[in-house]
Amino acid sequence: GSREQDTMYCSRVCCANAIKNALKIKEIHPETNVIVFYRDIRTYGFREEYYQEARQAGVIFVRYDRERKPEVAPGETPDAPLRVDAFDPVLGEQLHLAVDLLVLSTGIAPNSDNLDLAQAIKVPLDEDGFFLEAHIKLRPVDFSTDGVYLCGLAHAPKFVSETISQARAAAGRAATLLSKETVQAKGRCAEIKERICAGCGLCVGVCPYGAREIDSEKRIASVIEVLCQGCGACAAVCPNAATKQVGFAKEEIMAAVDSLI
Repeated sequence: GSREQDTMYCSRVCCANAIKNALKIKEIHPETNVIVFYRDIRTYGFREEYYQEARQAGVIFVRYDRERKPEVAPGETPDAPLRVDAFDPVLGEQLHLAVDLLVLSTGIAPNSDNLDLAQAIKVPLDEDGFFLEAHIKLRPVDFSTDGVYLCGLAHAPKFVSETISQARAAAGRAATLLSKETVQAKGRCAEIKERICAGCGLCVGVCPYGAREIDSEKRIASVIEVLCQGCGACAAVCPNAATKQVGFAKEEIMAAVDSLI
């Protein structure tokens, strides 16, 4: 489940789907007793109507504390093969419920291949293992690496409707790039001093945007200008000072310092 030790995030869809299924059971078999155990009901947005409708339909909601979770034990009769023991904080009593069916709400986990893919295309993951956007408000479907976009469950748990909206946004962002005949490089790209570059490859490994590669013929590093974001990581790691960051040359920095002094 979600919001536990290993998965502290909310999976967003669990509560609404559990209530939707409870309503469906009540619709088909109105005489069925449906009980939902919960820590917090998170039916956000218009899905709050599901919760209100379920209460009116007779679905029983029992809240539990994290320290006193419901426990499942074998039942005593064939008609009720399971027993759920839980403390009801409203009644202040321990409940012993004989049930014929126990349904668990399963959380959404990130794909196990996310780390390998993130390393391959040089994009970040968040602390939960989902892909991390460049900016949650200003660039919600962009990565820091230009030309790579995200949507759906690769980004975070969400409903299908939210995934569709995000997919449309990602397609729109990609279309703005594909509609151009040429792509203009950033003004402050890194440059290589070919005469002193040893081709050690340190800059290739440290570049977060995949904008570095080793020229197989010259055996020195080269810059893919369209991908370069001018972060300066390559200039910082180069042991020969063979990388020049445009706009941040030693002479330019010292001149700026002198002007301030």
